[in-house]
Amino acid sequence: MSIVQAYTEAYRNYLFDESRTMGRADYIAFPRNEAELVEAVRFAHDNHVPLTAQGARTGLAGGASPQGGMILNLSRMNRILGIRRDEAGRFLLRVQPGVALTTVRKALKNKSFDVSAWDEESRETLKDVRAGALFFSPDPTEPTASIGGMASCNACGARSFLYGCTRKHVNALRAVLADGRVTELMRGRERARGRDFELPCTDGSVVRGRLPDFDTPDIKDAGYLLRADMELIDLFLGSQGTLGVISELELILLPSPALLCGVTAFFPDDENALQYVYAMKKFDPKPASIEFFDKRALDLVEAQKAETPAFRQLQPLPENYCCAVYVEFNLDDKGGLCPVLEKLAPVIERSGGDADNTWVARDELELEKLLLFRHSVPETIDIHVEKNKKNEPEITILSTDMAVDDAHFDALFHLYKRDLAASGLPCLIFGHIGENHVHPNVLARNLDEYRRGHALFEKWARDVSDMGGTITAEHGAGKIKRKLALIMYGEEKMRKLWALKRQLDPENILGPGNVLTEVER
Repeated sequence: MSIVQAYTEAYRNYLFDESRTMGRADYIAFPRNEAELVEAVRFAHDNHVPLTAQGARTGLAGGASPQGGMILNLSRMNRILGIRRDEAGRFLLRVQPGVALTTVRKALKNKSFDVSAWDEESRETLKDVRAGALFFSPDPTEPTASIGGMASCNACGARSFLYGCTRKHVNALRAVLADGRVTELMRGRERARGRDFELPCTDGSVVRGRLPDFDTPDIKDAGYLLRADMELIDLFLGSQGTLGVISELELILLPSPALLCGVTAFFPDDENALQYVYAMKKFDPKPASIEFFDKRALDLVEAQKAETPAFRQLQPLPENYCCAVYVEFNLDDKGGLCPVLEKLAPVIERSGGDADNTWVARDELELEKLLLFRHSVPETIDIHVEKNKKNEPEITILSTDMAVDDAHFDALFHLYKRDLAASGLPCLIFGHIGENHVHPNVLARNLDEYRRGHALFEKWARDVSDMGGTITAEHGAGKIKRKLALIMYGEEKMRKLWALKRQLDPENILGPGNVLTEVER
């Protein structure tokens, strides 16, 4: 029986991701292993059927929403395959792409794995794992995200200020190319020679090609990574399913911190908050994350408490607040919190905050409450989008994902504020300010506001491009931000990206509609 089935309305929920971008499909496949994945890809290749790979569909850019053809859903490729230790002593965990981040976290925390199909080396290595504590550091907002999806868009999350994005924590991968061949790549092993590359395939063949002659921004970015002499594994990490479909990953695990703690400080205005953020970027110990919330974001969550019972456990906001900055520390010493707080209190005071009116999470239970507060903002945005979508089905989440270097962030932040104030649109700003990456959101109530919001984002894309930044700092361009990607790259670079894709996918069957826009020669 073929792994590929005809699409029916029973699979309607697979037509969209968290962005609520509705798609369409003719076929659907749920492979359970690499062999079945290869079968599905070869079906698509031989029948000229475009395919869209999906993980947990938690993405916010429409990348998993199919534009016809085949839905290739990897959620049943959800096993942890084994673990090993390399010569440097690092623990490396092998997983299928559909395994959820929550599953990996739970298995590592409880040191409990299904080892029935593991090899002897993995079983022996597990004894060493049980003697310590390990974790996988990438921390996207949605913990049910699949590992393959995280790798596909180089997901980052709050703690990437300290640890970096997903790309940094993938040691090896296997990917199925557009014609069904499989390439296996390991960090430090396969590299481009200048701009020329050779992808070795498991059948002994080689795919040769040439990289575009430009570099992508050297900042936090969820899109393509392009460099001379680059590691070839990085071609697939951030390519959002346009160059190949990841079938297996080897993750780099880190020793777990002895203590996770968090501090939320409130400030009378945004300028005070920025002063505090700049101080925290230089703080020792380095924070794992620095997150910003403007007054509209705080007000939105406070109002939502009346309708969302889970939010009622959130602490009441202090009086006369304007904005908040959350800082998390991952410490190696269980007794390290008090010295950090003693050092932090005067920084808060000098920045216009009140150390006595600051939330502090001293243990894992208290930290969960602060994290609930942080995650309540995007959850509340989702709730509002769903309400507005009932009246205007075209409405989706309208959030930017742009970042610049340190030298340009102050200008970008104030540009956001001025333009939003002038627009009169319902909006808020929150996000990963430590990495010069905040999320202005427009909560469009009708199509006029929705279209004006898009026009504003296109203006910002041009501004950010002029600053040397990226429009895809965290979630990828997917389909929703494809126009912004064209603005950022420009037509000439976009043609060169297409040339790269055609070397790996001549029939253009992988990830239709994601990232790339056809431009006239």
